[in-house]
Amino acid sequence: MIKNIARVDRTLLFLNLILLLFVMVIPFATSTMAEYLTSGNQDAHVSMAIYCLAFEGMALSFAAIFAWTLGEGRLLQPIPPSAKGPAWLRFSIGALVYIVAIGVAFVSAPVALAIIGVVAAYYIFQRAPAVGSAPPD
Repeated sequence: MIKNIARVDRTLLFLNLILLLFVMVIPFATSTMAEYLTSGNQDAHVSMAIYCLAFEGMALSFAAIFAWTLGEGRLLQPIPPSAKGPAWLRFSIGALVYIVAIGVAFVSAPVALAIIGVVAAYYIFQRAPAVGSAPPD
């Protein structure tokens, strides 16, 4: 995607800074979650919720950057209008799942961690068209 950006403006730079903020929070959230996950008490639930919140913020930041790229004239090889909605939904589905994981974290921290793992697997195997290729059928 980076090679496909036609221009950079203040909005994109600001969205990127927000993304970097959440990327920087991940090591803290990970170490906190790892320390309390096996305790099985309220600390495990809160630490897992913080972990999920860090990923939610990162997912929303990525979704906002992707939404910015869908604007007119922002890509060298634009996405066809009919493919913009489905592409944004496929790209942003993790943000919705992370919200569910935040709620589940207060019931079962290990299940919330498993949900985050499923999202990671989704993004590993999710099909993304190569730059310059036709959208998937």
